[in-house]
Amino acid sequence: MGRRTSFYSAGISSFETICLAAGLGISIGMISGTTGLEGSARGRMTLLAAVIALFAGYMAASFTDGVAIVSMISGALFAGIACAVISGVIAGATRRGGTAALALFTIFAALVVALITVLYPPVAVLFVAALIWLAIARRRRAARKHAGLRVLR
Repeated sequence: MGRRTSFYSAGISSFETICLAAGLGISIGMISGTTGLEGSARGRMTLLAAVIALFAGYMAASFTDGVAIVSMISGALFAGIACAVISGVIAGATRRGGTAALALFTIFAALVVALITVLYPPVAVLFVAALIWLAIARRRRAARKHAGLRVLR
């Protein structure tokens, strides 16, 4: 009987390790972002999510015998971005009368992201692209809103 030394029987490449850390970082950031904080509280929550993802990236790299430093940076970076973006989405929805159900759906989506990333690490590239697209779309929408408000002065 062969002894299996890791979860991945055939091994995992450095790219897949980085993708795994990024996907786990995104899911950690999504869960942290469900608080919907604004201002300096959002910054502190983003830092907390990044630190948690830093350790998750290290564990993912050591678990899969991958590149530890790059995985740690990848996890922390994407956790911070995800926390800031999702926190903005949740805060905006709450201002418009959203309910706590949105936070529950976000947590469920974060768990799905984590599960898919653990099973198929390269799919995390799609989650990274979706997160960046959401951040850019929110930034453009905010710029249009402020441009419209300047016209009213």
